[in-house]
Amino acid sequence: MIPLIDTNVIVRFLIGDQNPKSEGLYDFFSSLERGEKRVELKMIVLFQVIFVLKSFYKVPKLLIAQALIDLLSYRGIKIEKKKIVLKMLNLWKEHPIEIVDCYLLALLQSHPENVLYSYDHDFDKFRINRKEP
Repeated sequence: MIPLIDTNVIVRFLIGDQNPKSEGLYDFFSSLERGEKRVELKMIVLFQVIFVLKSFYKVPKLLIAQALIDLLSYRGIKIEKKKIVLKMLNLWKEHPIEIVDCYLLALLQSHPENVLYSYDHDFDKFRINRKEP
């Protein structure tokens, strides 16, 4: 079993927190980058990191997206469906749409045979199979 990583650890690292609790954080993430340590990042935690950075710390979405893309390149950070997550983050960087919509788009673009039931016509710009219920 791979240990899990929590939102507050990632947020403290990304904002450069100088809190005494953060002592050793740089070394921890350096060991993750080199693959000496391994953790699993769950999707719910990733979404919470985005929410906290965007709403509480007011970090611009381009900076958040790029920081998370960089973080996911660390050899010791594992996440399910990594290609879809990276596609989601790149869509979010490139388009003025919400992160959850980017996740749905990334899923649908990876599996074009699937259908999205939605009233949101903005999805039609991305040539996915959208239907209204």
